[in-house]
Amino acid sequence: MENLKETLASLKRGKVRPKACPRCGSVDVSVQTMTGYISQPTYVCNSCGFQGNIFLEIEKEKEIEK
Repeated sequence: MENLKETLASLKRGKVRPKACPRCGSVDVSVQTMTGYISQPTYVCNSCGFQGNIFLEIEKEKEIEK
């Protein structure tokens, strides 16, 4: 439950974490927002070409230690 509170608090504060490709691990990721108004944005890895709606978010080491 504490993790959920921390996650919601970080979303409220507007922390933006870089996305990483689940296939190759690259952070060279772009977003296609014109996929529709109702659907989620599609992320595209510029290194390997992987496309998907869910990409990993990278946390800084200081955030992990807390």
